[in-house]
Amino acid sequence: MKSVLGNLVLFLVSVTVALLAAEFAARIFLDPVDYLMPTLVADDFLDHRVVGHTGAHDAWGFRNREVPSRAEIVCIGDSMTYGVAARARDSWPAELAKMRGTTTYNMSLGGYGPIQYLYLMRTQAVELHPGIVIVGLYLGNDLVDAYNVVHSHKNWSSYETRDLADLPPQLIYSRRTGKFLGGLRDWLSRRSVLYVLVTQLPFFNFVRERETAGYEGSDTRIEYRDTTHHEIFYLDSRLRPLDLTDPRINAGLEITEHVMTDMSSAAKRSAIRLIIAVIPTKERVYGDVLNQAGYLTGSSGHGGTELLASALRDEDTVRETIVSFLRQQQIEFVDPLPALSQGVAQQDLYPLTDGHPNSAGYRVIASSIARYLGGGAQP
Repeated sequence: MKSVLGNLVLFLVSVTVALLAAEFAARIFLDPVDYLMPTLVADDFLDHRVVGHTGAHDAWGFRNREVPSRAEIVCIGDSMTYGVAARARDSWPAELAKMRGTTTYNMSLGGYGPIQYLYLMRTQAVELHPGIVIVGLYLGNDLVDAYNVVHSHKNWSSYETRDLADLPPQLIYSRRTGKFLGGLRDWLSRRSVLYVLVTQLPFFNFVRERETAGYEGSDTRIEYRDTTHHEIFYLDSRLRPLDLTDPRINAGLEITEHVMTDMSSAAKRSAIRLIIAVIPTKERVYGDVLNQAGYLTGSSGHGGTELLASALRDEDTVRETIVSFLRQQQIEFVDPLPALSQGVAQQDLYPLTDGHPNSAGYRVIASSIARYLGGGAQP
């Protein structure tokens, strides 16, 4: 019995030492900011923010090695600008820095929207004395985020639309509660590079797919596969942040236009060149591919046709409205959609179940912006 117990203790000690050694090696050869989950806290103006120096983020709580004294370009946005689903060095702001050879600071975080972009521009971005500020306006959920922040934070009540005062304060697209061992997994995600590295292996696509299927009503989905592509799109109407039949989305659009006007004024006061990058959804980027496969005509033999067509129509309407507004206000903008749509003809630019681009997708966005900065002509 003592021999068995001794062997068990020796085994556990050996495993522990091996895991600690592997964790140490992972932190040497890998950038922890790509793996560790930072600590989030509530904020009266930003709604939430990252605590500085947690999850290998910088002193301001953003996904950079350090806060520079000056940055020629500051990129502000949500998870699409942060670079979710890719390494920090593969986010589009980082790729843009490589292409331009300029100091570029990534000032973005998942869950942020137009209100946060304006606040960050007025406060922290100006401290870096940038010549250019690029705001990544994501059509997928920025209108929702604008509505939610204005209708739930008194500090932004001046942007509230009075005719919608009786509507619910927030528009939240819920999912079924929890994930398997969620507490433990979150704890490990904050502390172990090795754990996060292992969960990014292709095998875990199965786990991610099963958990993503936990969205309420997500029985309507498209799984598209051919010799070049393999992607999954979720089209439940309750998960569509651009449903123009919901008056709250239209209110979010009005708020966003108001905010962009204020951004432009703030930029002019600080002698900053403001550029809006209008970032499309994964569904819109793959629209041509799915259309050719019959998903917009019903000839594919699969479900999701009506929801997909409606989602793409709504996004196109919102894009046209925003682009028209930007032109009217003489605010510079870049639309990476044509380049992304062309790019997916050759390869997948998004992970299997994620709406964020992969490293190749972020590179296409950066290239579109770099080309615009090089030429300066309005797209």
